[in-house]
Amino acid sequence: MTCTNSSVHNGYTNGTVAHKNDEKEKSKLIVINGKNLTIENLVMIARHHHDVELSNDVDICRRMEQSVTIIHDIVAASQPLYGVTSLFGGLANRLVCGEFAEELQNNLVRAHKTGSGSTLPLETVRAAMVLRANAHLIGASGIRRLWDERLVRFVCEGITPLIPKFGSIGASGDLVPLSYVASAVSGQDEKLYVDFRGEKISAPEALHRLGYEIKRFDPKEGLAMLNGTSMMTASASLACYDLYTLMAAILHIHAMVLQALASSNQPFHPFLHKIKGHPGQIDVATALLDLVDGSKMIYDALDGKLTKRSVEALIQDRYSMRCCPQFLGPMLEALHDIARTLEIEMNSANDNPLIDVDAGQVYFQL
Repeated sequence: MTCTNSSVHNGYTNGTVAHKNDEKEKSKLIVINGKNLTIENLVMIARHHHDVELSNDVDICRRMEQSVTIIHDIVAASQPLYGVTSLFGGLANRLVCGEFAEELQNNLVRAHKTGSGSTLPLETVRAAMVLRANAHLIGASGIRRLWDERLVRFVCEGITPLIPKFGSIGASGDLVPLSYVASAVSGQDEKLYVDFRGEKISAPEALHRLGYEIKRFDPKEGLAMLNGTSMMTASASLACYDLYTLMAAILHIHAMVLQALASSNQPFHPFLHKIKGHPGQIDVATALLDLVDGSKMIYDALDGKLTKRSVEALIQDRYSMRCCPQFLGPMLEALHDIARTLEIEMNSANDNPLIDVDAGQVYFQL
């Protein structure tokens, strides 16, 4: 399912680009498959409105269908399964008969819409919707593909649920904010509103405009929509991308200051940082050398000269000038570590319970 021209944005809503009337710039189609989504891809979709599509890979579709079948078989057999044929948390000892398993999921979504405060940035919600669909494509969540088609369609059409920013409990999942996403794509709550390309309308009206009917969740599907880390991962991923942008700006500013003070480039010689061995330090030194390369304002001493640029000049530059790689390098390494962790989480199945379709088993997390 690809984006249409109606997905283009202009203006600002809650500090985030919402829609634009001018013709959309040609963008790269990003196909999500549960495995290869990157922070950069996510930013392109959520912030710059690039086209996004669910993978049609046969194995992905098969695994999703099999996970749904396994859940339905468990419900039909009235087997106990956390959150599917039982209640939740401290009430997990209370079983639910199969005929009420569907109602349980829809009540779950309804009961968690308890957020408060101002609304989350639209780009964060858009990113979370993409991440939720990406997690489902792994085929371990027991949810029908039609819900992910709706998620992607909402993102592509510029339709974003308006979600209060307070309510998530973090480690146990973004239950509260994701309940608003689930409710929006199902259309069961007339009091839930979405941003429809800059216009505030009810979720059922948004579904009607897209040609969708109001739909209820099957057993396990409410949990699959709510019980995950998609909202916090979305927010962290966008912040991580911004930190990379900030790091680039810092390096450019430092290069400008080096030139303004007629500093030497010798402290950034590759030899000095290679024998230290820290990759972040090496990368920062390399970047600074590239940025001042060819500048006539820099004192060029890469050939190892020991002379000073003038009689009054210090033998070596001030610490804040010459040791930039040493103090920015660890920050860059930490940023890389954060990005790696986020991209693992972005491509993970993170609800509970999860289905191993190869073994035909369902496992709940401790």
